[in-house]
Amino acid sequence: MLNHRTLTVKIEVLRDYMERLLQAVGVDVETSRTLAGIHLESDLRGVNVQGFNHLISSHLNYYRHGHADPTAKPVVAQDGPSHALINGNDGPGPLAMLLAVDTAITKVQSSGIGMVAVTNSHDSFHAGLYVEKVADAGFISMMFSDDTVLVVHPHGGVEPNIGSNPMAWAVPTRSDPFVIDFTPCATLPTYVRYTQRYEGKLEPGIAHDADGNPASDPFAVANGKGYQADMGAIDPSGHRGFGMLMMIDFLSGAFAKSDMGLAHVNKPGAVKGHMLMAFDPGLFGNTGFRDQVQARIDEVKASKKAPGVDAIRMPGEGSAARRRASLAAGEVTLDEILWQDGLKTGEELGVQPRE
Repeated sequence: MLNHRTLTVKIEVLRDYMERLLQAVGVDVETSRTLAGIHLESDLRGVNVQGFNHLISSHLNYYRHGHADPTAKPVVAQDGPSHALINGNDGPGPLAMLLAVDTAITKVQSSGIGMVAVTNSHDSFHAGLYVEKVADAGFISMMFSDDTVLVVHPHGGVEPNIGSNPMAWAVPTRSDPFVIDFTPCATLPTYVRYTQRYEGKLEPGIAHDADGNPASDPFAVANGKGYQADMGAIDPSGHRGFGMLMMIDFLSGAFAKSDMGLAHVNKPGAVKGHMLMAFDPGLFGNTGFRDQVQARIDEVKASKKAPGVDAIRMPGEGSAARRRASLAAGEVTLDEILWQDGLKTGEELGVQPRE
């Protein structure tokens, strides 16, 4: 997208810095380790928009400005043989989703299906991490999350009245899990902010201005910093992306006993939801599921490659490889400007990284 500048930071320096930043806004020591670990996992995989960047640009701000309770812990509010509803108690989204993962795995082990809704939560960050945990336990998984920040226009419309609504699926294989993690729309508000910071231009087809004309100016487009009704919006990627975004609203909003869309702007006390589903791959009697999936993956990877392509890679393969490389090097690569933003936040909180 941009020729942005990067730097490397030692893993333990970054982990420690994130933990102490979280503690500075009221998160207890144990929880800070859990939350910092979630963000670190994103940076290890090169998914920087969900790592340190997101901690600085949104996560810390929830607690600093009283939009979430840094001390709250999630609880199971409704329990059934194959389903559960978790109340996040207005606390950290990753805590609620980690409880959802454990609960779904327990359900699927006993009944073959585990469907867990989360309500009264906040951003979970990096949806793929949660479905990957379920796949690591040997089960198929899907996750959907209703975004409270409205930055996408509907297909045929111009107003930003839909969130970027992430979704993720994972399937166990004989190797790394097959993981899909994406938002159906054309880009993320984080990338709009990146483009603003680097004084760049948006790529064609990414967004439209407030009148519905193609927009290359990132300052003409909603960037996720609150609701910007009079701004342009991110494109939903046609009617298919639009349909998927709406379906994610329904599954992780209304179905999860949570709010959707403009309710997050206009309704006092509106709550955010997530939906996690898990399935036993042997539910219908196929004891060779993993072998069959691996054979299909190998078949596709062995097919003829396009010119200039050295290998056909499955979703999740690159992420897993980058994680191994980061751990081997003992460091992660971060955006330089956003690292400087993080240092400024640290100064405001009286926290600095330890070298």
